[in-house]
Amino acid sequence: MQPNYLRQQFKSDSMLYCYLKKCFTGIIVLMLALVNTTYASFQDTTAVKASTPGVITGKVIDQYAHPVKGAKVMVKGTTVNAITDDEGQFSINAPVNSVLVVTYPNLTVNEVKVLNDKELTIRLLDNYIQQPDVVDVLYGTKRSSEVLGSVSTIYTNQLRTTPGSLYTYALPGQLAGLYTNQISNFANIGVPSALSVAEFGLQFVQSGSRNVSLTDNTEFQLRLRGQTPITVIDGVQREISSLDPESIESVSVLKDALSTILLGINSSKGILLVTTKKPLAGRPRINFTAQTGFMQSLGMPNPLPAYQSAFLYNEALQNEGLSPIYTAQDIDAFRNNSDPYGHPNQNWFDMLLNKNSRMTNYKLNVTGGSNVARYSVSLSYFNQGGIFKMVDSIPYSTNANLDRYMINSNINVNVTKNVTVELQVFGRVQRGNAPYNGINNLLANIYRTPNYIYPALNQNNTFGGTSQWTNNLLSQAQYSGYTNTVSNDILTNLDINYNLDNTIKGLSAKLKGNIAFQSTDAMDRTLVNQTYLFSAEDNKYSTVGNPSAQRNSFITASTARFSFWQASLNYNRQFGKHNVSGSLLYDNRSIVSNFDLSAVTQNRALKAGYNYEGKYFIEAAGNISGYNRYNPENQNGFFYAGGLGWQMAKENFIKDNFSWINSWKWRATFGRTGDNTVDRYSYYGFRQTYGSSLDSYMVGLNHAQVFVQVEDALSNPNMSWEKADKFDVGTDISLFNDHFQVTADYYRDNYFDLLMQRGRSIALIGTGYPAENIGKARYEGGELTLTYQGNNGNFNYFISANGSVQASKWIFIDELSTPTEGMRRTGRPVTTTFGYEAQGLYQTAEEAAAGARVRNENRPLQAGDIKYKDQNGDGFIDQFDAVPIGNNKPLIFYGTTLGFNYKGFSASVILQGVVNRDINVLSQVTYPFLGTNFGFGVPAQPYGQPYENILNRWTPETAASATSPRLALGGTNNYQSSSYWMKSGDYFRIKNAEIGYDLPYTWVKKLSVAGIRVFVNGENLFTQGGYQGMDPEVFPNNTGGQNYPYFIQRVINTGVSVKL
Repeated sequence: MQPNYLRQQFKSDSMLYCYLKKCFTGIIVLMLALVNTTYASFQDTTAVKASTPGVITGKVIDQYAHPVKGAKVMVKGTTVNAITDDEGQFSINAPVNSVLVVTYPNLTVNEVKVLNDKELTIRLLDNYIQQPDVVDVLYGTKRSSEVLGSVSTIYTNQLRTTPGSLYTYALPGQLAGLYTNQISNFANIGVPSALSVAEFGLQFVQSGSRNVSLTDNTEFQLRLRGQTPITVIDGVQREISSLDPESIESVSVLKDALSTILLGINSSKGILLVTTKKPLAGRPRINFTAQTGFMQSLGMPNPLPAYQSAFLYNEALQNEGLSPIYTAQDIDAFRNNSDPYGHPNQNWFDMLLNKNSRMTNYKLNVTGGSNVARYSVSLSYFNQGGIFKMVDSIPYSTNANLDRYMINSNINVNVTKNVTVELQVFGRVQRGNAPYNGINNLLANIYRTPNYIYPALNQNNTFGGTSQWTNNLLSQAQYSGYTNTVSNDILTNLDINYNLDNTIKGLSAKLKGNIAFQSTDAMDRTLVNQTYLFSAEDNKYSTVGNPSAQRNSFITASTARFSFWQASLNYNRQFGKHNVSGSLLYDNRSIVSNFDLSAVTQNRALKAGYNYEGKYFIEAAGNISGYNRYNPENQNGFFYAGGLGWQMAKENFIKDNFSWINSWKWRATFGRTGDNTVDRYSYYGFRQTYGSSLDSYMVGLNHAQVFVQVEDALSNPNMSWEKADKFDVGTDISLFNDHFQVTADYYRDNYFDLLMQRGRSIALIGTGYPAENIGKARYEGGELTLTYQGNNGNFNYFISANGSVQASKWIFIDELSTPTEGMRRTGRPVTTTFGYEAQGLYQTAEEAAAGARVRNENRPLQAGDIKYKDQNGDGFIDQFDAVPIGNNKPLIFYGTTLGFNYKGFSASVILQGVVNRDINVLSQVTYPFLGTNFGFGVPAQPYGQPYENILNRWTPETAASATSPRLALGGTNNYQSSSYWMKSGDYFRIKNAEIGYDLPYTWVKKLSVAGIRVFVNGENLFTQGGYQGMDPEVFPNNTGGQNYPYFIQRVINTGVSVKL
């Protein structure tokens, strides 16, 4: 029972939490009300009589009812046209019944029929796919026609249609070269240990490293051309994936050496570049969006009922030569539910998990200002509920839950004619709740606990249990307390831009500073209830297990402090047909996690570019970059990159003969980059350290015990960063008045000096060898993106498809000599999985007796066990028989986005898929009683829950068609990593779809608003997977230990967006 003071404390926290939610909602409503009272005067009116017969006047506005300057208005079928002025106004000679065609870059085409001579108001909406002339690059912007690197970008509309807790949910299938693999659908929240962040919805970017960035992305693995990209947000390296998509202007992937070289020692991995929206001058643009949806778990297994589970356990016992423990009467009692307490039949999934959960999101974005000062503010609240059921009698929540509040504000001020100051403040408060023992651990127990082993509640309403199952599963899920976690982030950017045109034309200077703080804390309020075992023989209950009172522990898991400052001198000037640009840059980045020593990275870079008439391009950069955790004599390296470009469409032989070719640019880059991975392998590993040993000796008259001091892991004073020579060649083509775009790339990245331990050396010196820069690997592949946008009248449509092919190879690994060439890693794909080659199942006892046995396996093989190929013929299955298993072809991943907009009605769909992908499906779901090893006694006590797929196990009757081995309770033969458990991980998904409607402006202006949009969207709407019975991405597996992730969710979401 929870103590009164704890209950009071919880109520106090809950009251504060509810109060904050109400205040947050009240602020939003108040801001909307205040703006609404002043904004009505800005609304345009229609039905104004034209002053000249035959002349039509009007105004073109955007989705915020702001005037569109420079829009082209043309009388359809003629050459008569007009251009809108600063106020969006136009005047054009157009007869009644003619059609006006209104166009503007990146806005939908709108055709309006002239019915009379009244003034028109014509609204243009944003195109779903944006193609701006200026794109974001690392630490700046650049005209897209001048970019020589390989860059793929998506914009706000392509992000906000996807409902999810992170913007990364919108990335699959949209960016060529970026491979996404979802591993969960909920932040990893659980019971942390001190100074650990693994269960705070956070994780280390590089597993096993010490002082590195933390990321809130525990739900997706991202790979850019085979590497984990570095996230840069508004010019600062920070791993924040929970940004509100409405506040993001663009997300780009920078894939080649020239695009990333300014990161120097960290430039090999590629960059995920996130740019948030900047303030816009003019009347306030206000957008409020409210949306809510429900989530449905996918890939949930179907457990067999109790009578079948008990029958199969008997069969497993008999396969081990043991007597069954369940009689025919027991099986009947399980089947007909005649004894629900002595022979329970409960589906833990149905009992403890809801079919649906909720997601809610509120967002407010405001921007405006004058030419002197501009501002933008983004506020958001996000809530994701979990799937665990709760009981009303418990005064606290035991369900998983995620609450997040965020604010992102920007102020840009022109201090003088030449000096601009930009201040950005970002804040985030994230609060998570998890049931006893954490989300993933509870799910693992639900998977593993037999549905017939004990009743959830005994007849006297106590928790059931056994001598082996001492912690009741119902108690764990609903009556054993909770863990509350809190993560706080604050980030401040200050940019000062100084235009030095008055000194040297084209010269400018920039100073950038960033300070950020992050903390993660938790309150552990879990408990363990007493469980009871009922004995029918003496009609008594006995206690089992070790109950514990409710904890009240506060844990500070992690604190981190980040700082970054950068100074740059930039030059860009046009001399007739010649353009010259350059940048001189220095930056310093420091991270301090907990009480650790700071990690400091420095860059000193020079970048220069030249182009002639926008036709021929050359660019080069060099960077002296260093990190303070290497040997002081070897902390800095030189990294460089260069690029060439040719705008072939400007050549006479193209522009004079092929008018439908608007642009055809060839580009190529090469560079030497670095990958700073030292923290993954050692901590100041160039220094030899010593520690205490358990060995000791006695000294002195009193025989005092002195422990021996011994060397720790061997140091490597020559340890350095990993390196890569990266080559990329590509082309960008625009055809048919820029309606059709083609982007293609081929890359070949050679990585060398990779840190790894020697394999051929024997540790004769008594200790292991340190990591050394000896490995070599190659990644190469191709990427293709095709985009077409057009219209037929008011029907605006688009389709964009991308595909990527990625191959890799180990060029050199210092590995042990192998008896056969097929066992070598060198020369094979980096992602190759090694294991035993399965040759089906043994069909007879004689065949099994003659088979090769797994070394150190003392139990005899039987018919129905997995048969492995003895590669070297020594009669045993061991490491010398491991060979590549699964599919080692190049990975192919693709995506397609298509949709339309017609008179305010819009629809979009994102399709995504992967080919040549394998998954290891060995888990409790595919093979019950996994890992029992008679650990629960002899005869063995029930362990493990069978599922539907095991019905086609091997038996003498099903020998020819069996898809699973015989049932077993011990041994290791059938649990080995082998080709038997490797299945196709190929899949195709309808990843996202949205249907929306923008209400006509003639309607919404009467409500004194600029626009109202209603929409319905969804996530993971359909999946066709290569392996049936589980989701191809998020599934139980034994990779790196038993892993039971939160189910992937199908989301159906609806909302409304109001613009003022």
